[in-house]
Amino acid sequence: MLSLFTYAHSIIKIHVVLMNHLIILPCHSVWSGGPSKGEQRDEWHLAPFQYEGNDHLCFIDHVSKSIKELKNDPHAVLVISGGQTKKDAGPQSEAYSYYQLAKALYGDDPVFDRICLEEFARDSFENVIFSICRFFEIKETYPERISVVGFQFKHERFVNHHLQEALQFPVEKVNYIGNSPNPEFDDSKRARYFADLMASEKKHALSHFQKDWYGISHPLLDKKKQRNPFKRTHGYYASNKQLQRLLEHISDEGSDLESIEIRSLVNFPWTQK
Repeated sequence: MLSLFTYAHSIIKIHVVLMNHLIILPCHSVWSGGPSKGEQRDEWHLAPFQYEGNDHLCFIDHVSKSIKELKNDPHAVLVISGGQTKKDAGPQSEAYSYYQLAKALYGDDPVFDRICLEEFARDSFENVIFSICRFFEIKETYPERISVVGFQFKHERFVNHHLQEALQFPVEKVNYIGNSPNPEFDDSKRARYFADLMASEKKHALSHFQKDWYGISHPLLDKKKQRNPFKRTHGYYASNKQLQRLLEHISDEGSDLESIEIRSLVNFPWTQK
């Protein structure tokens, strides 16, 4: 007959194993707080291109969609990902500001026990790989399923390039939950807005990640360095030994290897199951 200690210990072990679903919430700005809970633009540190589509309202919806997904799956962990990217916001991470917004919206909901922060990511690929690393730090295993909550126009970037191509994560185990900006335009101008949005995504993101899967060369590396005004450095090399070689080759020091050669160095844990 099991002792009380052994029984309790076995329950804890089962609980850890069952946490197999990673929900990634990539951040896009820093919320500075305020009574409108993010609905007023002046509560956000926005880039000029984020004004036209009322992107800040999408950010609130991203938080809400993430919490909803978390509540719907007791086996899920939500990782809010975003570093200290805004000099004018001070050394506050995007992730922590989103967490504060979630607390303002949902109070002391028990679901917050399954939310953690990833505070070093500077671009969308780092949102993914660093969130996976953070999940491992918390649960000592890698996720079997991944959901990403973000802009719908970034679906291809996250699913096809970051997860499937760069990390070989099984696409059938990926769920992308997207929304779209909502500019206050007439139908004709809205159509042009979304056409320009997709063209910009292809020009400034997809065309580069198609060649540079890990963002270690110009111009993707330059953008990451610009988004690190406080010179922060992550420690995932130490905590994620199975991904150490990958993390070393995709550091800011770069690599002489092509993307496909870097990928061949790694036996991804999720491909071994």
